[in-house]
Amino acid sequence: MIGTTIILLIYLAIFIGIPVLIGVYVYRDAKDRGMNAALWTLIAMCAPALIGFIVYLIVRGSYSDMKCPQCKTAVTEHYISCPNCGTKLKATCSNCFTPVEAGWNVCPKCASPLQEHYDDVSAPIRKKDKTLGKILLAVILIPVLLIVVMVLSLSTFSATSGGTGVTSLPIDEYLQEVNQPQIEEWLDNSGENYDHAYALRHESTSGEQVMVQYLVYMPRLVENPQISIGTSSGLFGRTLRLDVADSKGDGGNTLMLITCTGDSAPKLKLYYDGTRVDSEITDVEYSLNLAATMVKIQE
Repeated sequence: MIGTTIILLIYLAIFIGIPVLIGVYVYRDAKDRGMNAALWTLIAMCAPALIGFIVYLIVRGSYSDMKCPQCKTAVTEHYISCPNCGTKLKATCSNCFTPVEAGWNVCPKCASPLQEHYDDVSAPIRKKDKTLGKILLAVILIPVLLIVVMVLSLSTFSATSGGTGVTSLPIDEYLQEVNQPQIEEWLDNSGENYDHAYALRHESTSGEQVMVQYLVYMPRLVENPQISIGTSSGLFGRTLRLDVADSKGDGGNTLMLITCTGDSAPKLKLYYDGTRVDSEITDVEYSLNLAATMVKIQE
């Protein structure tokens, strides 16, 4: 339930939060440029995969975001004077009135000498657009950060119901207790690779609870090994981790029976002395259980 809530919040942040940020920016920027703010906001927010936002950034280049320094009327870089208040926005040749740039010595059209200074000229003002960079950064970082948070949150989340248990016992004692010829046949067919593990897996359900049993055979496993067990939930489901400490001695006569209950079935990861051990897992339809008194439960 908690994992589902986290994923839902992430989807809401990505699919609602980012379009809202883009929509607010586009509306304000389009309005400043004299564009149809409502239409472009709708396009930018509704078009999939940010296509509308990209199209807007391309089209907006045709609309000036410059203002007259006196009356704040929208002007373009080609205006010599403000059409509203008449403020001179660009220097011109005194002879032919061709627009000229600062630093030019002669008019490129009539070759007349130009003034060094134009005190009557007030250049258009342009508001610095710091918001676009923040929007683009948010579009990139928010999904990445949210995915990281999701992975970290789910990787540290453990099932709140059920429990795990593990016990180790000699093979002969287990076979006598369960009386399952199929298990004896499975043991006979298992290999003797010390870097490998073999496991039988049985899953059953009771209401909303799932119980999974693993019967693990490791050729290197000695009697009474040091074992630790734990479950965690990650992005790809629950994991049941079994750690066996390094124990000196000859193995080959010990089994481990693991029982795990919860709201979903975990995948087994087996480690021996801190090193991951490859496990060959076979699903079976019969129970692997022993008498309840033989299984040590760790809540």
